Amino acid sequence: MATLKILAALLHYPNEALQKHADELTEALRAEQLLTGERCEAVAGFIAWLRDSDLLDLQAEYVETFDRGRSRSLYLYEHVHGESRERGPAMVELAQVYRAHGFEIATVELPDYLPFFLEFIASLPLDEALGWLEEIGHVLQVLHARLIARNSRFAVIMEPLVRLAGLAPEDAVQQQVAKEAPDDTPEALDRAWVDAPVTFGQEGECGTNQQVSATQHQDTAQPLRWQDSGGVNQRGAGR
Repeated sequence: MATLKILAALLHYPNEALQKHADELTEALRAEQLLTGERCEAVAGFIAWLRDSDLLDLQAEYVETFDRGRSRSLYLYEHVHGESRERGPAMVELAQVYRAHGFEIATVELPDYLPFFLEFIASLPLDEALGWLEEIGHVLQVLHARLIARNSRFAVIMEPLVRLAGLAPEDAVQQQVAKEAPDDTPEALDRAWVDAPVTFGQEGECGTNQQVSATQHQDTAQPLRWQDSGGVNQRGAGR
């Protein structure tokens, strides 16, 4: 499904390749018609904004949106397990699901990174892919509400994912988010660094550092890469 791959690319750290191929993304989005009407045109408008904006400004806005604090993190298990010991085993289990479908992680990102997850389910039949989205629907709903509270342009990309997950933006969720204390202020970031516990998985490995080797199972696995497969994207500050 091209649409899920496009949404994945739009939620990844912006680069020159994304801007260069922006018009192709719009054409593919409209051709597939998984999104239609105003929702499709809203995403097309977002793509046009990415295409026409200064790349450094885009990257700075991305970092401010997703990399400062944890409330808008694109790592799904951040919102499910936080820093608890369950996060590491859950990460390993998700990587095993990818392997069972013939994919290996060929990036520096962790398995629960939302754009990576979207690229994976894009390879599945539609009904199965939507079922996976339903599993993370509440996380998507809360992320969408937090992006709206921030007046972020990226809310336009999260909203169709919420809809595809069978949910809708809810006033109750937005009201709950409105009561949250900001976690991206200098004071909050300082507290997070001081208070963050070190947790370990079942085998004594640091739970948040579980990686999957891209060299294993090369005889059967298909490397799962970003659209700019010529190299690994470099992140901005905050990771």
